[in-house]
Amino acid sequence: MSEVFQPRILAFLCNWCSYAGADLAGVSRFQYPPTIRVLRTMCSGRVDPLFIVEGLRSGFDAVFVYGCHIGDCHYLEGNFHTAKRVEVVRNLLEFSSIGAERAQLRWVSAAEGQEFARSVTELSEVVRGLGPLDRDRFGMQLSALAQTLRAERLRWLLGMERQLTELGNVYNEKVDKRRYEEVLGTAAIEEYQKSLILESLVRGPQSVREIAASCGLPVYTISLRLGDVEKAGKAAFHSYDGNTPRFILSGA
Repeated sequence: MSEVFQPRILAFLCNWCSYAGADLAGVSRFQYPPTIRVLRTMCSGRVDPLFIVEGLRSGFDAVFVYGCHIGDCHYLEGNFHTAKRVEVVRNLLEFSSIGAERAQLRWVSAAEGQEFARSVTELSEVVRGLGPLDRDRFGMQLSALAQTLRAERLRWLLGMERQLTELGNVYNEKVDKRRYEEVLGTAAIEEYQKSLILESLVRGPQSVREIAASCGLPVYTISLRLGDVEKAGKAAFHSYDGNTPRFILSGA
């Protein structure tokens, strides 16, 4: 008889609310599965989106982030930033075919020990249904996601949301929130596609079609993003294979 899959889950808990809620769950003896490994942070806003992907790369099947309810953050706005960052990570995980459900965000107060236990139980069942994360299959995608979340363009957009959409510049000009979401979404996907190309080129010189096959993206998309990567000085023409140009990482 085969053993029931027990997921390994990394959980980031903010110090002031969700960690206290988890402590209350323990004191009150509310039952929940032993699937999570807890990392205590002062604020959920301290959870860099890169931490979520690194958790998945490090052997966990999913990553949960718990924070204070919106409006109750000990640091005023930390959980606003958390919500946007986790949303971007989930969108990228879905686009990469790894699955958005492997990153979860929940709000739990210090008084909600039972809610903490309930949510861990519920989300653990979701991850159990997904099965173990196949890091051999998704190794390139996970590496590309990590590279994407380090991209200066994406980090700047994530850090400037309130300044752009609510506070405005010195002329009191603001960006429409819907427009900001469109720009952020486009930037995230484009940066991920460029990162996939770079991960593919680690294997050596390749043509556009070979890169497309490796990345699982259309040839046209690879052509566009490869041009961006070349302009950034990260990839370069290598040689011709007959009439087909091949490209390598710059400096390779």
